[in-house]
Amino acid sequence: MKIRKLTCIYFSPTGTTETIIKGIAQGLNTEQVDFVNITKQHNHKDVSQKFNDDLVIIGTPVYYGRVPEIVAEYLTTLEPEKTPVVLTVVYGNRAYEDSLRELNDIAISRNFIPVAGGVFVAEHTYSSSVYPIANGRPDHIDLQKSKAFGVAIQDKICNLRSLEELPLLEIPGESPYVVPDNLHMIEKARSFVDLTPETDILKCTQCGDCAEACPTEAISHEGFSQTNKWKCIICYACIKSCPEDARQMKDSNFQAAIQMLQQKCQVRKEPEWYL
Repeated sequence: MKIRKLTCIYFSPTGTTETIIKGIAQGLNTEQVDFVNITKQHNHKDVSQKFNDDLVIIGTPVYYGRVPEIVAEYLTTLEPEKTPVVLTVVYGNRAYEDSLRELNDIAISRNFIPVAGGVFVAEHTYSSSVYPIANGRPDHIDLQKSKAFGVAIQDKICNLRSLEELPLLEIPGESPYVVPDNLHMIEKARSFVDLTPETDILKCTQCGDCAEACPTEAISHEGFSQTNKWKCIICYACIKSCPEDARQMKDSNFQAAIQMLQQKCQVRKEPEWYL
């Protein structure tokens, strides 16, 4: 088989998943590449739901060991016709748990045919100058490995005469998926506190970068200090996009959890892939 066209679908609020996906695409070196950024929720309706492409890559960050709900919901709208797919998850050097398995199961349920699965590390969403977690990743080593992953996928597919020759891809993870305690804690806490990034009015210049970066439109364009706690997924896109450092997650319990997380994530973890 020869790959002529590649479609890359990715959710990437802080840009790191996009970087990895583009590295994989570079390694695949196909004649045509289309990039479909589904980060902004209002763009979902403009994305084609049917695929006749030779190969699709789906990329998502890992949130609390799972595929983000917003990504899972979007993927259920796709209508491939036994389209080969590369599954990619990006996590913050803690653990990817059942996320790749979940992405694999969603893909199969939509009539994709998984040909490879990749796990990559990026700077943790909650990383900061005070509590750096996988700071600066993906770095040049990660990017080299993302390209090597693309080359390995290309070699695998080129050696096939048809998709029927593909064995079932073995992906790690539990089923039913484990729902981490931290996710339960956040859902419960939101019943009585906002648990969203706060805005320092004295620093805020009303530039609107935070609202533009927010993937779920949780930040009001009429008042950038207002955040809908039920829409906010605490992706930190608003915090990392603010040029004045005006948005911060100030909840003391949340900050304590980040400090503990930083202490547990000191050892560098490397990309993994399954072919």
